[in-house]
Amino acid sequence: LPTGNATLALLAQMTTLDGFILGDFFVHDDSPCRFDETMTLKEDYDFTCTHLARHGCVMRCNHIVLKVAHETNAGGAVALRDPKGNKERQNIRVLMRKWPGVFKLHSTRGDTQVKMKWSHRR
Repeated sequence: LPTGNATLALLAQMTTLDGFILGDFFVHDDSPCRFDETMTLKEDYDFTCTHLARHGCVMRCNHIVLKVAHETNAGGAVALRDPKGNKERQNIRVLMRKWPGVFKLHSTRGDTQVKMKWSHRR
């Protein structure tokens, strides 16, 4: 997860308290946490970690499935990506420095994607 596959979503636990909150859709309640404006990509991962560090949890609803354009839509983060992925890798290095142990490179999606595991934070 996150996934666009409704069957996989419904098989997952209904809610999780430490999962990544995808930036395409989220509800931000009364919290002082804000996006780090120095991050140009992967800022939703950082935002999730900021909430986890401040509040101890996030509420991710795994049974809500949205079909949204992601990584192909015009504007926003998509416009900031470069063809070689250098900006993605730069922001991944920032995540790994800010949140030691939480992020590792995704084993099947290459070096511009990460997996997040808050319980591995050092």
